[in-house]
Amino acid sequence: MESSSRTRIRKHKAEDSGNKDDKLIKKAYDVIDFLDKNRRLLSAADDTLVDLIRPGVSDIVKEVFRPRAMGVLSLRFPVDGDQKTREATESVNDELDLLLKDYQKRLEYANAIPPPSVYARNSVWVDWQQKSAAILCFRPSNKRGLPLCVLDNVFREFQRQVKTPLPSTPDARKAMNAAFDLCHAMPNDFDIESDRGKVFDKCLDPILPLLSWRSEVRIEAPTELRTGQAGRTYEPNGVVLILREDKLETGTGDDVYMQVSRVYQLYVEKVRGKDSSLLEQGVPVFLLCVLGPMLLICGGFHDGKSTIVEPLVEPCLMFGDCLHVRQEALAGQLFALKQALDTLRSRSRSDRATANPHPAGVPRVYTTYTTEDNTGRSLTFLRPLEESQPQYLLFITAEDPPDSSTHKLVKLVGKGYGVRAHRLLAERQVAPVLYGQSSLEGAPTAYIMEYLSPPTDSQSGWVTLFEFLKSKDLATRYSHLIGTALTRILMMMEEAKVVHGDLRPNNVMLEVNSDKTPVCSGEEQKVNLKVVDFDWAGQSGEVCYPLQRNEDITWPGDAGTPIIVGHDQLMVKDWWFKQFT
Repeated sequence: MESSSRTRIRKHKAEDSGNKDDKLIKKAYDVIDFLDKNRRLLSAADDTLVDLIRPGVSDIVKEVFRPRAMGVLSLRFPVDGDQKTREATESVNDELDLLLKDYQKRLEYANAIPPPSVYARNSVWVDWQQKSAAILCFRPSNKRGLPLCVLDNVFREFQRQVKTPLPSTPDARKAMNAAFDLCHAMPNDFDIESDRGKVFDKCLDPILPLLSWRSEVRIEAPTELRTGQAGRTYEPNGVVLILREDKLETGTGDDVYMQVSRVYQLYVEKVRGKDSSLLEQGVPVFLLCVLGPMLLICGGFHDGKSTIVEPLVEPCLMFGDCLHVRQEALAGQLFALKQALDTLRSRSRSDRATANPHPAGVPRVYTTYTTEDNTGRSLTFLRPLEESQPQYLLFITAEDPPDSSTHKLVKLVGKGYGVRAHRLLAERQVAPVLYGQSSLEGAPTAYIMEYLSPPTDSQSGWVTLFEFLKSKDLATRYSHLIGTALTRILMMMEEAKVVHGDLRPNNVMLEVNSDKTPVCSGEEQKVNLKVVDFDWAGQSGEVCYPLQRNEDITWPGDAGTPIIVGHDQLMVKDWWFKQFT
């Protein structure tokens, strides 16, 4: 344990070397000395400034750095009085100018994002993860980006391969041998962190050659004031493919996951200043956390705006068991990792140079989709539907050329989707047109549909019924027309024996004019409604409510039970009654 502490201290020093500015402290001492020796002369110029300035300078001597001290250090003595007084005030003002300039730099440094080994402390990352520079790594839970499987095919293929049985190939046999070696060696006790890391490297040598690993790699980025250090990097041909952090045992050191996440963030900033083509590709890197006998394989990606880190698989305990279950699970992860690294290595600089620019916050693996008649169409992602919430997996896209007339909405769905129910209602013009889908193994299915754009000052558009009903006046005035349209939709669904399951006001769109009043058409002055979000929809009795849902809502059926004809009507009646009584 003592040796592990020495390792951490050495790492902190390596990352923070050059941080302590002795010149600043010495300059502050000199200013205090000058203030004390010339108090009488300076008091003649301004008898209050000495007592105001001295405490601020004393804080610098104590290495207490406060932004408010900038105001105190900006104070200057008036240059007047006799010659000696003028000379004294000019001298102290010059010294304060130099001290202020150095203090400003030091303050910027003190408030810069901490190096990885410091960021890993719970008291540190908790604070920094609330700021604009937060890493989207699920800590805290609202700091998450798009799934890595929709950002780069290398992560999608890795996760797909992990779920696939190992093939009978030389690489698979090497991965199995490495897994057995790791399960034999890693449960053992090690004196120091670096010893565990060296044994881990040796066990992996059949698939990740020892010569390609580097230890204690310093990372400097032109955009960051702090430098950092990666515990280990895997760099075949000089290209970083893996960033790794090791901890001696669980409970020793700080959060290894947050540490490797910060290492990756720092590495992205280093790439930003050196390789714009790699930055455009997203700087895909695998991140490994070795915590005693446990291995966690993660991925890192930069989407042009945010640094995203995600665990790609479940943590693997490197314990050998008699049935070889854990060994085989570990071998599957190692084989998938080897395949993914080979893919990254095969990406040449020319591939990077021809990479198309991508907007931030959008998927990158979907480039085409297939229509209902099996025609292939291009797909260009423009932006998330809600810029602040891309994790909702709704995006605005276009076909080539990407003009506003071809804008469509793409919804990513990880599980089932009520395609038949959606098409049925779309054919009757009470749901958006469903144009087609893009299916990639290991990624959510992308459903491409009509984009119901919001109203503008000059033309009509669509809002959710939830938003419209917030205006009590409009809601009351048009309640009869809206109720009639809802009843018509429910009758269509019951006749076809299809169910929606979540027919709340936020899943019904209403067409409105620029003045927010509903668009009415025909002699009967009908309003236009369209149902959206068919995630639970399907044939009555064949689809079920999900096990996880918002239980604050009154649902017609229990979680996990079938959704049947009549449930949608019960749900609409429930919220309609609450709205208008």
